[in-house]
Amino acid sequence: MIAPATQRPDQDLPQVFGRYLLLKRLSRGGMGEIFLGKLGEIQGFEKPVIIKKILPNLSADDEFIKRFIDEAQVAIKLNHANIAPVFEVGKVDGDYFLALEYIEGRDLRRLITRSRDQRARLPPDLCLFVARELVSGLGYAHRRTDTEGSPLALVHCDISPPNVMVSFEGEVKVIDFGIAKSAIRIAGSNPNMGFGKFGYMAPEQLVRGGIVDRRTDIYAAGVVLYELLTGERLFIFTEGADYKQIARIVTRGEFTPVSRRDPRLDPSLDPIVGKALAPRAEDRYQTAEEFRDALQQKLYQMNPTISGDALAAYMRRLFADEIEEERALIASARAVDIEEFQDQLTGSATHTVTFARARQFEGEERPESERKPVVESSLSIHARKNGVVALAAAGAMIAGGYLVFLIATRGSPPPPPPAVLVARSTPAPEVAPPVVAPPPVVASPVVTPLPPAAKAGDGPKLNKVKKIVAGLKVAKVEEVDLGLPTKRSHESVEAKFRTVKHEYDGFKGEYGARLESQWNAITSEMVFGKGDTKYDKLDAMLDTLRREMGKVRSGG
Repeated sequence: MIAPATQRPDQDLPQVFGRYLLLKRLSRGGMGEIFLGKLGEIQGFEKPVIIKKILPNLSADDEFIKRFIDEAQVAIKLNHANIAPVFEVGKVDGDYFLALEYIEGRDLRRLITRSRDQRARLPPDLCLFVARELVSGLGYAHRRTDTEGSPLALVHCDISPPNVMVSFEGEVKVIDFGIAKSAIRIAGSNPNMGFGKFGYMAPEQLVRGGIVDRRTDIYAAGVVLYELLTGERLFIFTEGADYKQIARIVTRGEFTPVSRRDPRLDPSLDPIVGKALAPRAEDRYQTAEEFRDALQQKLYQMNPTISGDALAAYMRRLFADEIEEERALIASARAVDIEEFQDQLTGSATHTVTFARARQFEGEERPESERKPVVESSLSIHARKNGVVALAAAGAMIAGGYLVFLIATRGSPPPPPPAVLVARSTPAPEVAPPVVAPPPVVASPVVTPLPPAAKAGDGPKLNKVKKIVAGLKVAKVEEVDLGLPTKRSHESVEAKFRTVKHEYDGFKGEYGARLESQWNAITSEMVFGKGDTKYDKLDAMLDTLRREMGKVRSGG
């Protein structure tokens, strides 16, 4: 049994934890410990991930764990550029955990604090840009529906600077979506949560009987924008503050407008921020999209060409020293040879219970309703025993008979082509083939036997069969395409992956991160993909990325 990391000192890392390898303990918060880890299948490429382990006292709370799992199973379905994805929700030897995307960057709390320490201020246009990206992610989550089309009514409930990440490439991502409500519920009983969160809560969260909905997140996003613009918190509540007093201050909605807090700010920002911070939900922006559009309109007036590049440049200036440390940390994490832990990883897998895993990392087969219909003949029933090559042989025999039939009936209109045979993976009862009268023959055909069964990795060779028909003046060699699927070998796709990775590294150095989302999808499929179609899918994704890089280079 693998001992929980919470019971072992830091010097015992790296340490196997389920399917993951924990490399470094990053922090300990109100809900649990946070580790840098990795999960890999190819030595030299293992995707870094964040592992959040829930504290033992919370894991012992059955009601908390039930809510936590239910909410995380919803969060794992979110897929948006402004929301950090959850890869897996599970349990290893009694430790509940989340596996999250690792983001090379800093949260807004760290960004604001570092700016203040360096006597710098995030420019107003970048403040609005960050807020616009933040509410774009909220809008996506708020409008999500279930498979029946019914609204999921998702609300983050804890939008605050520590839960908004900014990458060194200028990306803005909301974290802990879907699990923050569990944290808020335990805030009153867990002293580690602190009173700081109360400063970002909407009035309806603080008043008994208040209705929490998407407008609650809009209020919190307004508080974050206020803090970005002014560099100061909207409300500050000290430890031990009276809860009723906190609620009265927030529900009154009395605060100093941003332009009065900092005279350097444009007064036209006051109504934008003020509407988001309206104490009555019906007076706020009613949707995140409405808030986003207001920000976008003002942003266009201030800086119509604003982009993540400007935010990335600011982050690089602000965290120049820490970026180097970050790169060294990731390099050291990748240098850990996962092969040394392979036996432990294999054994630890039996200790893992997975409650939910992101679909894009599962390599799931399509549901039965989405699969193409299968056409089958009696020949294909017998061919199943010997796999694809046996089916190819049957196809060649039919094709040969059909050619002889054409020779025998020259001068007459050609008959329709034979039916296509498609292999089916599900077994069926064997049926004796029907007796079919042979067509008239002019010359005795000789069909050469097929070569021995090809190995799994021969790829395109399985898609073509050769037949030689004798009895004519000149022997004729033809290739008959049976339309069978081509299987890419693991080795060839992995080699192609390494080649394209080298190509993309050069492309990124020249053109930046404009195709980063496609590359991230490829790397995620490489690490987390499963099933028979994984390498076929990867091969197609690599080809698509190459085409996109070619278009960019050609100015397309």
